[in-house]
Amino acid sequence: MKEVNQGRSLFGAAIAFVLAIILMSSAQAFPLYGGNGIVNATVYGVMKYEYGDGLYVDISANDTDIYDIELIDNDNNTYNDNSGPYRSTLHGFPTEAWYKGSIRDMLLFDVPKDIIINRLRIMPTHSDPFYINWTGMPKATSRNETLRFYGATYEPNGMRWRQGNWNLDLSITNSANQTAEFNSSSFALMDQFGWVYSGEEDDTLKTIPAGESLRFNVKVPFVSEKSSPMAILFKGMKLDIATWA
Repeated sequence: MKEVNQGRSLFGAAIAFVLAIILMSSAQAFPLYGGNGIVNATVYGVMKYEYGDGLYVDISANDTDIYDIELIDNDNNTYNDNSGPYRSTLHGFPTEAWYKGSIRDMLLFDVPKDIIINRLRIMPTHSDPFYINWTGMPKATSRNETLRFYGATYEPNGMRWRQGNWNLDLSITNSANQTAEFNSSSFALMDQFGWVYSGEEDDTLKTIPAGESLRFNVKVPFVSEKSSPMAILFKGMKLDIATWA
């Protein structure tokens, strides 16, 4: 019996280790890397522009050069960042930070709200251009739905309490043979403490015909400023967004 229990313990430990590896790998969408052998660049994440359509890209590169940077979407449309050229000696943006031979900055791209990023093109002044490809766009799949996450913005509620609303940019593909129905209260947001916030109640019911997709926003209200989004919960699915939001 003792040997059986030890075997079960070892088996349980092995399963826990495998699950831990899976969870770790699923959370490693960012950072993304690229380089040309001379210049290296790293993307740490993206955030939605809080005052309209647009995206911030959190990026660093070697501080020995000046770079133009382009964002390219899934339809091969190209967008230039609003603060370019990146690392220009002329503007000296206060958002820039230096550390160990690299400079890190937040670049703003004027892009449509429903954009799907494909890659960044980094163009150093004194060496060859290179790309950083987008990989691991967060998604979760069940028998009938595929849930995808494109980004989120935090909106302070303007009141004295230190709370605000998270607005989640999501899409659902309905793979069932019947129409799917849901609203914002079908979703929930989990923070780093394991606390779960429900989506807005009484939101308009959305429908997705069989075999079709819909992209939409989900509002999660009254979230503490101390809470960082870790996962989206929907119909038994848990979508890890720790490195994206």
